[in-house]
Amino acid sequence: MAQPFVKKLSQLPGYEGDGVTFLEEHEAETISSNYVRLPKGQSTTIGNHDDEEEVYIIMGGRASLRLNQTVYEVEFGDVVYIPRDVEHQATCISEEDFEYICVANWPDRIPGQPVHHK
Repeated sequence: MAQPFVKKLSQLPGYEGDGVTFLEEHEAETISSNYVRLPKGQSTTIGNHDDEEEVYIIMGGRASLRLNQTVYEVEFGDVVYIPRDVEHQATCISEEDFEYICVANWPDRIPGQPVHHK
């Protein structure tokens, strides 16, 4: 059974690097969440998940974000929803690091069962 908690993001290992998962899959029923940091010119790997939807909350910097064939420029204060089966990739286009929190959800997951990533 999932238990409530509070964590200080800035105190987790990996925060000063490229990011950290702060809500592990085993800590919740159908979601996980991580903080991602991309330096200028760096990109995330291309993602496409048939069993997962994601929300990005942009915390700093700017990025070129490709969702399927459409490219958006996103920045602090933007919120992005990525449904299942949408190819996505972010590239930092600002001098400052592009930072965001990603919340992933597996709507069909049975709590306590493993999540399969694609």
